[in-house]
Amino acid sequence: MGSIAGVPDAESFGERLRQWRRIRHVSQVELAGRIGVAARQLSLIESGRAHPERELVVRVIDALDLGLPDRNQLLQAAGFAPAYPDVPVHDPRWHPFTTAIDRLLRAHEPFPALVVDAYGTVFATNRSCARLFGQDPVGTNMIDRYIADSTAPGAAADWREVAWVARARLRAQLARAPLDDRLPGLIGRLDTMLDDLPAPDRDPDGLVAHPTFRIGAHLVRTGLLAARFDAAIDITLEELRIELFYPLDPGSEEFFRSR
Repeated sequence: MGSIAGVPDAESFGERLRQWRRIRHVSQVELAGRIGVAARQLSLIESGRAHPERELVVRVIDALDLGLPDRNQLLQAAGFAPAYPDVPVHDPRWHPFTTAIDRLLRAHEPFPALVVDAYGTVFATNRSCARLFGQDPVGTNMIDRYIADSTAPGAAADWREVAWVARARLRAQLARAPLDDRLPGLIGRLDTMLDDLPAPDRDPDGLVAHPTFRIGAHLVRTGLLAARFDAAIDITLEELRIELFYPLDPGSEEFFRSR
């Protein structure tokens, strides 16, 4: 059961705290030491016999390294207002950030660049993305369309390697946010696709995994550089990932520059 901000729900908070301790493999004594309280005090809070102050809840969520949505949920379970907003992207407060994103995407021309959320849904692109993927992918899910469906126009020629990398990234996200209800479905689709397939051979001369695209007669090799907003406290903004594609050989660079 949840709680309304300002109305403590000690039992719910204690249950959630115990759940997160187990997820993070942290004992009650160890967590008490991290947040600077006696183990008995933490035991009383977990059992619902004592209610924590907000400052103590903040220390707990810092010590457990929770993501922003989970931080809000634990604060609300303790009866406090959420600390991390999830502002709609059309809100005026987003303007400086969408402007910065647009500048970065345009500056990256003629090479492709896009912005995805935590689940691989495309938030924004530059014009070169349409050249690479066959259409502007804004609003589509990259995992569903271009990775899980290896036959889709614009899918990577080395889809197996790309799928392995994507699955590893999603698993890392799930390890940090194990209560997320959307990540398991995405990982499951990749698991099904990669079932019984061996891990791809790594390029012995390669320094990064590199998506390769077959576009007409061209084999376009790219490297991916990812960027994020540092220290974001808005949930959506914190989850955005800006992906910049770079050509890895002269032929691939010429492909982009000649379009």
